[in-house]
Amino acid sequence: MIPKIIHFCWLSGEKYPELVQKCISSWKKTMPDFQIICWTTENFDINSNTFVREAVACKKWAFASDYIRLYALYHYGGIYIDSDVFVFKSFEPFLANRAFSSVEYCISSNCYTCNIEAAILGSEKGHPWIKDCLEHYVNRKFILDNGTYNQVIIPEIVADITERKYGFIREPKMQFLKSGICIYPPHVLAHAYLEYHTLKKTYAIHLCAGGWYNKNQSLLNRFCSLLRRFWHHPINTLWMLYWNRYFSNHISKFKL
Repeated sequence: MIPKIIHFCWLSGEKYPELVQKCISSWKKTMPDFQIICWTTENFDINSNTFVREAVACKKWAFASDYIRLYALYHYGGIYIDSDVFVFKSFEPFLANRAFSSVEYCISSNCYTCNIEAAILGSEKGHPWIKDCLEHYVNRKFILDNGTYNQVIIPEIVADITERKYGFIREPKMQFLKSGICIYPPHVLAHAYLEYHTLKKTYAIHLCAGGWYNKNQSLLNRFCSLLRRFWHHPINTLWMLYWNRYFSNHISKFKL
């Protein structure tokens, strides 16, 4: 059984933005009896792992948190939640699993991808799935020999390991895997760019503030990306825009 502990990371030391404040408040409102642990550079030894140390030195907080979330789950158990995840309903129904997440179902300009949503991960203490994911980062460097960054995102890493060792199928459906892992459909723990989901079935949404995202990408490039997406998948793109606006309005009205 998964313990009632929520883990999240805040490594920059900066004040929480309003969006993060609202997200954390949503956890407290929906799960008032859960313990919340915030992992920082004060209570986690960043020098204990090369990947984390180098990511923190480069101020790539989201990549540093990739290892720390797995460390927290393996050693304590509970549920890891990204700081930009807004929760609508309690995660209590998920605690009976040994481990859980959902399918991260994304649409790009010309293809679909199915990974595992790493913004919300739950497990009991010492679970082998989390151990396998954690071991991916052992002796792995964030700064590569050529000076570039190792920026493979954690949903891809977790999906590859889970596909190879636990029977994960890259399809947007409910999956019961080895070692008591439950992977829910995409709409249950939803990605902000998911095209079809409703509040009746959605427990949380990852708003993708993007600590890994290239903020130097121009508005023109983002606009062109959206146009390519619309060209290949017009109906799905319109649904995506509708839901993004719907959730943005919903969260903007949320009282701290």
